Amino acid sequence: MLQIFIKTKNNQLRLLKNGRNKTMFKNIYKLLFALLLIAFFTANLSVAQTKKTTYPIFSLGPVIGVQFPAGGLNDIYKASWNAGLDLNLKVNRETSFFLNATYFNLPARVDADVAGPDGAYIAITAGPRYIFATPQLKANFFLEAGIGAYIHTSKDFVVTTVTPNITIASTSKTSMGVNVGPGVLIPVGGSTMIIMKAKLHYIFESGASRTMVTAVAGVDFRL
Repeated sequence: MLQIFIKTKNNQLRLLKNGRNKTMFKNIYKLLFALLLIAFFTANLSVAQTKKTTYPIFSLGPVIGVQFPAGGLNDIYKASWNAGLDLNLKVNRETSFFLNATYFNLPARVDADVAGPDGAYIAITAGPRYIFATPQLKANFFLEAGIGAYIHTSKDFVVTTVTPNITIASTSKTSMGVNVGPGVLIPVGGSTMIIMKAKLHYIFESGASRTMVTAVAGVDFRL
């Protein structure tokens, strides 16, 4: 009877994980599809105005969005919010370089096999951005890739399943990571643009690698 109970419990956990992964990827596809629809719709309604631009151009943009943990990270943490700041240096019509700092909130899953503490990532990355500029459209689609430091922290956690209770102290470690993804810049007047982008983050941690898919939107101000 005990063996049957254990097998049934393992099957239930396996089905729960599979269902959770399917739901996560459906949400990712819906989010990316909505982002592309908005970008294409806005781009097709916008006709570019001809004017001479002087380079380099500095811009600063706060962004906010959501992230979906994947690649094993989704077994520990739930999808949640993130917020960051983009600093961009545009050197010509097609090329720019960005520096980004982002905070990723990581609440622990309550349905995980082993409950754990809430966590967070602070990512500081930089890299190139290639802009697919066309004279007929105001909106500019781009592809960017970055590399940098991902600082993972976990909060204090009290284990209540044993007596006496055990308190696990907070931890922090820094790993290297990379990210890549598409985006769009939509002028809304003067020196202001709406920025939207989706990215895949791959973090190289000792013993395992972590993956996140993110989607953000914000306002980019030319300095």
